[in-house]
Amino acid sequence: MNMEKKIKYWGWGYEGTSLKEIEIRNLLKSLKEFGISGTKKGKFPTINSISLNTSRLNPPTSLKKICATDKYERILHTFGQSQPDSIRTFLGDFINAPDIVAYPTNEEDIKNLFEWCGEVGAALIPYGAGSSVVGGVTTDVDLAYNGTVTVDLSRLNKVLEVDTQSQTARIQGGARGPELEAGLKPQGFTLRHFPQSFEHSTLGGWIATRSGGHFATLYTHIDDLVQSISMVTPAGTIKSLRVPGSGAGPSPDRLILGSEGSLGIITEAWVRLQKKPTYKATAGFIFSSFFKASRAVRGISQAGLYPANVRIVNDVELKINNVSNGSSTLMIVSFESADHPVDAWISRAEQCCLDYGANIDVNWRNNPTANQENLVGAWREAFIRMPYNREELTPRGIISDTFETAITWERFESFYENVKSATELAILQSTGKKGAVSCRFSHSYPDGPAPYFAFHANSDPNKMMENWLEIKSAASDAIIKNGGTITHHHAIGRDHSHWYKKQCPPLFGNILRSAKENLDPNGILNPGVIIS
Repeated sequence: MNMEKKIKYWGWGYEGTSLKEIEIRNLLKSLKEFGISGTKKGKFPTINSISLNTSRLNPPTSLKKICATDKYERILHTFGQSQPDSIRTFLGDFINAPDIVAYPTNEEDIKNLFEWCGEVGAALIPYGAGSSVVGGVTTDVDLAYNGTVTVDLSRLNKVLEVDTQSQTARIQGGARGPELEAGLKPQGFTLRHFPQSFEHSTLGGWIATRSGGHFATLYTHIDDLVQSISMVTPAGTIKSLRVPGSGAGPSPDRLILGSEGSLGIITEAWVRLQKKPTYKATAGFIFSSFFKASRAVRGISQAGLYPANVRIVNDVELKINNVSNGSSTLMIVSFESADHPVDAWISRAEQCCLDYGANIDVNWRNNPTANQENLVGAWREAFIRMPYNREELTPRGIISDTFETAITWERFESFYENVKSATELAILQSTGKKGAVSCRFSHSYPDGPAPYFAFHANSDPNKMMENWLEIKSAASDAIIKNGGTITHHHAIGRDHSHWYKKQCPPLFGNILRSAKENLDPNGILNPGVIIS
């Protein structure tokens, strides 16, 4: 349970990792240009200053060896990485800290936890690596439960088997991104699923939340890389057939994907691998407007080129992250292959961009370091460092959050304007001051993009939760009203539950509730997530 490096309970990553002073100054300076200055920086509470209720649960002797009740473990596992989680951590609001943190080492441990929690009336929260940004692992359950147990899967973290002929591997659900890749490397393979949370997220978490990864086209979700899944539920174990494809009725994998710990705990999965790419090319383009760039993305997406990366970032996002060279939109497009040169594909993508009036930021030709140059390189570095921003901004009373969605091409431009305007208006009405709303594309399809918005606003530590909820609600209402999905890859959690009910067909909701009643008859699994 004790790791050499301690994970922060107040921010992203390990203790000792944070923004450099120059990065903090640049971030604050950029936000100030949008009128966002916040307040004097406060401090997150220390472990010693945080008050926790006495644990209400006493595990049986058979489970004590895998259970922890020390203060750090309970504090660490109270929240994930959402904006509300950050605010509540800053305010020292640990009233709902888990009573116990369990570290199962095998499926039998999980079954025994289910049985015990059912007997004592305790809620059970599956926990991958705590990177949820939508309240998916937050230990907020109603008073009907007699306690809360968070189940940390980090001891189920092995690559169990690699099938080199079929290019697949059997991997335990608690394997974090780096552990998974390290286990595949000796065989010359990679899963090549790299969400921004890669270092602090797990295979089981990716499957449970339908994670979006490295590929901006084609293999956009973990769904595309899953061959079969094993999930332990209070009613028994579901293990789907391992085959390349099947037309045998509704897919059990499709029920498990996106279930967010509400139906069971994903213990292992067979996943599809790739050989490490040896041919790579990256180019960067500058567009005079976001819509021109988006039309170029549409052209590339509908040309069947399937770049590994095709992302556009608008001028506000560039400015906030100190990447901008003016009022323009940046496009990054990359191709990769383990089998063949990619020159023909990136040449065609370049022509699509030039057709829409792009100027070249980085030339891909004979340029193996293109992804590190000019605005492309600056954006890459900013993107990697973004998860650390909030631990500097929350103590200054600055709201900084994101939301993402997907929409078809014919509706995109009006959708973008309506959602952006609704969010800007909500910031003004809630805080009394203008804020900043930016957008980029995270993924793209022949039939539409996945716009990824960010919003930043002045607030006060004591009003942040109220302000955030008003802004988030207005943005979410606008998404649903204008025909988008409430989430493309961040999942539902507790933060999106209200809008998921609006998006989910009522009859399908009934089916999910029936599944919950059959698999989790005592209703102990992740209460409030996916299924009320």
